[in-house]
Amino acid sequence: MSQLLAGLDIGTSGVKVGIAEASGRMLGLGRAGHENESPREGWVQCPPERWWQGAVAALRQACKQAGVSPGDIAGVGVSVLFPCVVPLDADGRALHPALLYCDRRSGAEADAIAGLVGKDAYEAQIGNTLVPGTCAATSLLWLREHQPDAWRQARAVGFANTAITAQLTGEFCTDPTQVALSGLVDIRDPWRWDEGLCERLGVDVGRLPRVAGAAEVIGTVTRAATEETGLRAGTPVVCGCGDVPASALGAGAADSSTVIYVAGSTDCVAVPTHVPTADRRWVNSAYIPRGMWLPIGTTTSSGVSVEWFVREVLGNGGLQAMTALAEQAPLGSHGLLFLPYLQGERTPIWDPRARGCFFGLSARTSRADLARAVLEGTAFALRQVVECLEGVAGVAAGQIRAVGGGTRNALWNQIKANVLRKCLAMLEFQETSALGAALLAAMGVGLHATFSSAAAAARSGNRTRLVEPEASGELAYEALYGQFARLYPATREIAHCLASAPGTA
Repeated sequence: MSQLLAGLDIGTSGVKVGIAEASGRMLGLGRAGHENESPREGWVQCPPERWWQGAVAALRQACKQAGVSPGDIAGVGVSVLFPCVVPLDADGRALHPALLYCDRRSGAEADAIAGLVGKDAYEAQIGNTLVPGTCAATSLLWLREHQPDAWRQARAVGFANTAITAQLTGEFCTDPTQVALSGLVDIRDPWRWDEGLCERLGVDVGRLPRVAGAAEVIGTVTRAATEETGLRAGTPVVCGCGDVPASALGAGAADSSTVIYVAGSTDCVAVPTHVPTADRRWVNSAYIPRGMWLPIGTTTSSGVSVEWFVREVLGNGGLQAMTALAEQAPLGSHGLLFLPYLQGERTPIWDPRARGCFFGLSARTSRADLARAVLEGTAFALRQVVECLEGVAGVAAGQIRAVGGGTRNALWNQIKANVLRKCLAMLEFQETSALGAALLAAMGVGLHATFSSAAAAARSGNRTRLVEPEASGELAYEALYGQFARLYPATREIAHCLASAPGTA
């Protein structure tokens, strides 16, 4: 039997596909970018066809780099952005663009759920905060109310892994990591839909996808999918899971001794636990093994803030040009602070109406100050998440294993280490979501008998490079961090007024 696995990683701004061995060694990696749509302020959506086209293109690249044929692949795993809601017809085609986790259009639906169930009772049951988009039930209800034709025609209203695996296999499934964030669950048992809660909210369980384990084989590649991908018809496909749990597996996180930091369009910090946390500042995801959870703290717009600055302020040159500019500014950016709340914020404030800002502009402020302030502001937001983690775990976080595209920049890494006052262990191979997806496939086809075996393979095959905090930077950032922490409470009321102004909702 071939030991080659394909891991499809569907992200917020692009798709990556990795070809790996069960040992955890990555042989090839392909990438394809895609753009999301924002037809109105606060709306963030993406046609799933872009994910599929990106996956097909990235698979070809990965196979070419690995020197193999798609037909050599023994199993396919999937890692996806989550939660992300999409209605699908009987052929697996999207009836409406997928509503992303950062989409805020469903505020009225969140209010309706709070009025019907009671906000406190609802959050206690689902184990998560009732926030538009991040609680997928609000997006589900928005589709039901505002897209009735799509809702009525849907074979399944599912998630990103539902859409991709349906294209591959014709089956409609999702996994406990998605169910845990659905808002249609008792968090104590994310392996099934809560039928009583679904009934109260008017959601037909029959329209929801079947719940399967992330490493469970839910079908095989169809002949139609073979024609587009080159994968052999009959190749096993596992259900897959959310990208943060997949990345945690790909980084080797088997228990609560390992803290994972995923730096991307959003920043996520996660730690495996045996019970869901009661701290509502965190998201309770299920983890891959039954009986484990993965509390996740998230800043919504870390990488998004950098992408925005490069696109709208610099106009070209990418992160390299932004870094060269930021290196010209002193630590603290001449007293300039940046709130990276371009899409609202999650951990720790959970406010979809929060807004970003530069504070402290003066006549001496330079573009270099602006560039460095963005890097520092995202690091301050990350520190707030890590401090919340220490409350959840009950102990101080030690070394943090860091992965993702946002860890490729040396200046940004050093700023983060200085602000956090902690050592960051940068994994040599960064694309752990794709690796985790491939290892899920390895579990599904029997190349790993247990989750622990797959996690051990991920650890053994990935070296780390340490970024230690600098003493001078630690001390200097302490006062600045205190000022950053006070900035949102001081501007909250103004931000809410601006978010409610005509033409911005």
